[in-house]
Amino acid sequence: MAERRIIDGYTTPGTERETVMSVEALLGAMDVAGVARAVIAPDDRELAVDNVAGNARVAAMASRTDGRLIAACGANPWFGDQSIESLREARASGARMLVLAPALQGFSVVDELVDPLMRAAGELSMPVYVHTGQHAVGSPAQVLLLAERHASTRIILGHCGTTDYVADMRFVLEAALPNLWYELSFVRPFAMSVLHEAGGSDRFIWGSGAPRNDMSMQLRHFDEHWPIDEHPVTYAENLLRLLGEVAG
Repeated sequence: MAERRIIDGYTTPGTERETVMSVEALLGAMDVAGVARAVIAPDDRELAVDNVAGNARVAAMASRTDGRLIAACGANPWFGDQSIESLREARASGARMLVLAPALQGFSVVDELVDPLMRAAGELSMPVYVHTGQHAVGSPAQVLLLAERHASTRIILGHCGTTDYVADMRFVLEAALPNLWYELSFVRPFAMSVLHEAGGSDRFIWGSGAPRNDMSMQLRHFDEHWPIDEHPVTYAENLLRLLGEVAG
């Protein structure tokens, strides 16, 4: 059997509240779970207001791990041109993904406010991860509209609407937009059969959401319902392909 290659598509080794986690603790959790690499994103405060400091902290963490940790960055579109400058600076420092958190950052993804930042990410071929979930400003249907409006920007729909907007996902998956991928942190593993039936199985990206979620537990349960050996694209290849196309 070929060696398993697993990459965690979203973790938040932060400094406050429920995301407190050191780089050593994250690497230890990865070793226990058998995860080779992981994307690390800024924590809540850093995504909302402290973009520059958060991006620098995450980049520094990633630089200490010989490629095991992959830096993502945050930029709040309310900062206008400054948000675009923050994005470009973060990319120059090694970030490979932009994270948008509409509920934290105070905007709706269907608002034209976000358009300049989305265009800038597209110019860098930088995938944009958008949090969805229990809030009304970032539902999967809204992310679908965002992806339609920015066809040249690759978008990762975080959490597949878990929990309150998971019903949106059948419509989103059936739309099969070529620039849209679907990240699975906090998704109930038993829901994978329903998501698969709707389409998009070649666009799924596994993520744990650690430390808000236990990495080993999430991976073990997913393996039961969506076996790692049968779906290597979900557990590594889709994300590697996205990150490999980021402009230098």
